[in-house]
Amino acid sequence: MKRLSILIVLLLVACGRSTPQQQTAHARALTPGASSGVPGGVLINPDFEQTATDGSIPGWNTAQHAGQPAYVMWIDAYKPYAGHGSFHVTRTQPQVYGSLTQTLDARAYAGKTVELSAMLKALGVGPGGWKLIISANMPGTLAYSPELTGDSAWTRESVRLSVPAKAQRLTVGVSLRDGGDGWMDNVELKVVD
Repeated sequence: MKRLSILIVLLLVACGRSTPQQQTAHARALTPGASSGVPGGVLINPDFEQTATDGSIPGWNTAQHAGQPAYVMWIDAYKPYAGHGSFHVTRTQPQVYGSLTQTLDARAYAGKTVELSAMLKALGVGPGGWKLIISANMPGTLAYSPELTGDSAWTRESVRLSVPAKAQRLTVGVSLRDGGDGWMDNVELKVVD
């Protein structure tokens, strides 16, 4: 029976559909405050085409405010914006936020204005919203894009940040601040000045 279940899941993956069982199998254990280290100034896996067998999202870190896991986060092969997959998060119980982030070496961006943009989609998101986040990991450098709420088709959202000259790390990502489902794909980070 177990082998039959595994075969069915594999067939569904081949067809590009996510089942609740896949979502659970691909959900990474959420560790508040997880850190990705400081890779170079280039985004890793910005289009979510890279996958991992352990359910993690290569290049990215999942986190939530605190307490028991309240979010399921995975690479979803069902109707991505482009390519084979997109990031998908759903809140399973009340919690302040769940986030997906990546930390980069900020030296390439120090003293410049950068823009983080991505294709976002929402389903049943409450007033807290689904939004992009960017921070130079220094006081006063946290910025959010306008939040998506309710239901929204794929749309490109963006947020800008003036990176302080002494910044060493730049954290970018997305945060679900209410109930519902959010998707992200085709993430871009560029200098705009």
